[in-house]
Amino acid sequence: MPEVYLSPSPRHFNRGYGTYGTEEERMNLIADVVELELVRNGLQTERNNPAYDLPTIVSDANAQNSDVYVAIRSVDCDYGVQGVRVFYYRPNTNGQRLAEEIYDFLALLTPSEDRGILEGQSAYGGLGYYELRRTRMPSVIVEVGCHNNPQNADYIIRNVYQIGVAIAEGIISYFGLPFTPDTEAEQQRLENEYNNVFYE
Repeated sequence: MPEVYLSPSPRHFNRGYGTYGTEEERMNLIADVVELELVRNGLQTERNNPAYDLPTIVSDANAQNSDVYVAIRSVDCDYGVQGVRVFYYRPNTNGQRLAEEIYDFLALLTPSEDRGILEGQSAYGGLGYYELRRTRMPSVIVEVGCHNNPQNADYIIRNVYQIGVAIAEGIISYFGLPFTPDTEAEQQRLENEYNNVFYE
């Protein structure tokens, strides 16, 4: 079965609005759900070590030789900006197709207008995003929202389970595999565990 390398944000220094906590804390909660859903549907996963810096994460992902690389982030945005954005490296690649699959599922959830699917090769004056440029497999950066926007931060806090499921659905759809949802009881259990987690 396909193997997915999950890379929730290691950025422990980025704090979100109010009780959001850090980007690292919140994205690891989402990655927990993504991993549970992928494994339950028969896929294999690898995951970054939160103590690693970005070059080490990329080296680890390449060493694992996974089929795809999925980074999960939230970001600081300009005032009033919110919504999902997904980056891939080059157009007309499997990375773009993976980005499209994940975005389509995530965009169904968000209450605001989303920010689209973008190529990341031209970022940083043409250097491109490091994760997308240096990983050897189809790779995407999934920005689930703007953690400094009060409304967007609240949406993420209250929908960690739903966001994780949507990312997993997009990955599974990319591989052309069927997605089996959680039972109603399991969904309720996971929502209680992962949604509405508040940090000091």
